[in-house]
Amino acid sequence: MRGPVRLLGGLSRPVVTAGRRMSGDAGLTIIGWHRVDGLASDGLSTGVDDFRRNLDVLDEWGATVLPLDAAVAALDAGTLPDRAVCLTFDDGYASVVETAWPILRDRGLAATLFVVSGYLSGVGRFAWDQVEPRHDRHRLARSDELVAAAGEGLDIGSHTVSHPWLPGLDPDHLKRELVESRVAVEELLGRPVDSLAYPTGGWNPAVRAAAADAGYRIGITVDRGLNTSRTPRLSLRRSFAPTDPVDLRLVLDGAYTVLRPLDTWRRRRGPRW
Repeated sequence: MRGPVRLLGGLSRPVVTAGRRMSGDAGLTIIGWHRVDGLASDGLSTGVDDFRRNLDVLDEWGATVLPLDAAVAALDAGTLPDRAVCLTFDDGYASVVETAWPILRDRGLAATLFVVSGYLSGVGRFAWDQVEPRHDRHRLARSDELVAAAGEGLDIGSHTVSHPWLPGLDPDHLKRELVESRVAVEELLGRPVDSLAYPTGGWNPAVRAAAADAGYRIGITVDRGLNTSRTPRLSLRRSFAPTDPVDLRLVLDGAYTVLRPLDTWRRRRGPRW
């Protein structure tokens, strides 16, 4: 993260930490990545060594990593452990099942991968990847790879049919994106799917209501901050992992919650692509 943003996070951390202690309300931190590949981190890609360092920071911080559904159930019941964390991945890149998931599995850590059902053949490329020369890091996981990873314990959720900007869709199109993706992933896995990550973090109250109507119980945004008993379960907050361990520690301490107004502005603006 750039210097001024890190400075702001450092200044806000004591205030946020004190507020958490005074509230006495255990909270859930959700961390996200997109793909884990290569030697260096760049854009949506996280280098393999950087990913391992991210996990080391979680361990050093004393995180209790929980499966997403179990964490939300504990949040509902008021039994969430201190420093509870969930790990998530968006889009369904092959590097998640081939590289990130084996690392997590070896450490005994749970995670959820949100997949785009219209790309389950593994042969397509997303619009933002098409502006770059074709690269193996753009490759998406195939259906059989997802089924195999799910059999090993990787949780799979929905990321819609085509990864659209949901707030810009008419009600019928919105319903199709939410319902058809859930049904496709359920048929693939042979089990219910009730978790959704909003593409590019695009949501509003109408989208959240449509997600509930489509049968989802859990909705993940990209609005930074801690999730407490008061956070709506269909607009849970999440931060994507920075590569620098110092910055991830600030995220875990809630220091970047002050940037949530920026997240709201970005959400209204929509994606660049």
